[in-house]
Amino acid sequence: MNTLLVPTDFSPAAENATAYAAQLAKQLEASVLLLHVYQLPVPMTDYPVMMVTADDLRKTSDSGLQRALEEAKKNWSDVAIEMESRLGDVATEIEEVSKERKPFAVVVGMKDVKGFERFLFGDTTMSLIKHCSYPVIAVPENTQANVPANIMLATDLLNAADIPAEEISAIANVLGANLHVVHVESKESTAVQEELMNAFASTKASYHPIKDDNVTDALKQYVEQNQIDLVLVLPHRHNLYERLFFKGHTQGILHAMPVPVMSLRND
Repeated sequence: MNTLLVPTDFSPAAENATAYAAQLAKQLEASVLLLHVYQLPVPMTDYPVMMVTADDLRKTSDSGLQRALEEAKKNWSDVAIEMESRLGDVATEIEEVSKERKPFAVVVGMKDVKGFERFLFGDTTMSLIKHCSYPVIAVPENTQANVPANIMLATDLLNAADIPAEEISAIANVLGANLHVVHVESKESTAVQEELMNAFASTKASYHPIKDDNVTDALKQYVEQNQIDLVLVLPHRHNLYERLFFKGHTQGILHAMPVPVMSLRND
């Protein structure tokens, strides 16, 4: 059975990600695994402080997971839901569990964190997207949980031959969704799209070139005007996604999109 892995910190964003995963699980006939990763606190002072033990943290983790599991089963009684807690680094443990369970995707809640707070405390979602070897779906905290009917693939066509069309088509087909292949450029495109679209012949795909100087705004506008439910991006070297996400783009697609963003590694 397919699995949707949901890392949780028991926050509202994680609860929303669980709801989204449960919706997908019904469509995919998959199970949901709730994972909580806890860490031993590191004292930041020279003064004596009361330290908790790993056993105390495990009990707290399991207690929180049990509450989350019961709530999820109450809302999604027809979905198989499991739980697991682990001690360690969040990103590392998620990767380890992913290698063991080989999930359809890691579904992570994305909090509405402002720029300075994101800089100060880091961004677990961004770290997962950049390093996780399995697909990651980042679900905005206030997004309503719906099975995608329209998926947008954002591409710059610089590495069109490397786009995993078969995998993308399989995702769109299993979800019963339309695929919108969207290309944003600041000037007229001379790229050839026919070969790429032929690769999507087995799915309901359409090509949409957009001329705009602001890629993020253009993509967001397309999402809002075309009832897009899921944005799909490909984090590999030199493509649109890496330039926007990892090269300091002012707004950043991940935090600008009003819908979930799914990343597919294409190394």
